[in-house]
Amino acid sequence: MEEDGRYHMSSRPYCVKWTPDGALLAVGDDDSRVHVLDASTRSVQRVLNDSGAVDALPTLAICWRPEVGPRAQRHILLEGTCAGVLSHWHVPSGKRMHSVRQPGNAIHCLSYACDGWAFATSGKDACVRIHEEATKSEVVVFKGGEERGSLVSSHVQQVFCVRFHNSNPQLLASGGWDKVVHLWDVRTGKSVSTFSGPFMAGVPLRPAQARLCAATALTIEPAPGRRDDNDPYTVYACKFSRDPQRKLIGIGCGTAGSGNGVLKVYDRAARQFVESIELKGRSVYSLDFAPPSLPATSLAFTAGSKAGSFVQVLEVSPSQ
Repeated sequence: MEEDGRYHMSSRPYCVKWTPDGALLAVGDDDSRVHVLDASTRSVQRVLNDSGAVDALPTLAICWRPEVGPRAQRHILLEGTCAGVLSHWHVPSGKRMHSVRQPGNAIHCLSYACDGWAFATSGKDACVRIHEEATKSEVVVFKGGEERGSLVSSHVQQVFCVRFHNSNPQLLASGGWDKVVHLWDVRTGKSVSTFSGPFMAGVPLRPAQARLCAATALTIEPAPGRRDDNDPYTVYACKFSRDPQRKLIGIGCGTAGSGNGVLKVYDRAARQFVESIELKGRSVYSLDFAPPSLPATSLAFTAGSKAGSFVQVLEVSPSQ
């Protein structure tokens, strides 16, 4: 960790995730690598998939396996790349436990069921796949469609976000470029509900009990007098905090022209922002709230550009 409290990177960090115990942070970059950091010091513990290949494609999706039961293995990480490679990593040893390629696909998003029985993948081919964790085999595939008329039953364009329900391991939601969010039931193998609107091109979908946080990647005009450029913001990420009441929502944005970004934290009860950080020349690509077992509400986020990238952890609090 540098003196400014950030972990600086030469590559762009596209995703960040806390371990279930809050001890580590995993950060996926644009060279298919995963940087594993000590959450308290932001020092590197290990770099996974560090092949140095010149044709390496970005890692857009990482997910820690739930640590359910007293005999569960700790710190197992699932990684998906834009080359369609899906890998399980045993982080303490740095060994790849399992790997499979989805030919012709790019994996944009991953999610584990709350009890760890299965994980979901989706991406370029618009299919949402459910894999059984024990065998790593596909058990359900919600196939993508090709016509706009099939939106009621499938996605028709690339999917950038998939999330299991946080307490029901048979329900999950997904969204992407077709501006439709689907709620899938694994038991029936069908989409049981849809709503239209959000154009998703990042990780802006987060179920929490009976609520769903969904952000659109379309542009947001800045407040008058607050910025010295005219570029509207694009939302790349949003998430609920992990406390039982889901009091906070983290929002990460960037701009296409100047590359400026902003991180905001919204207090749902007070209906106001409690944190706002503007970043010159860097977009906020991803964020993740720490598990509630930690003494403070911590938010990790990644920001980057050609000028340089970093990972930072903030302590945030709801309004009093």
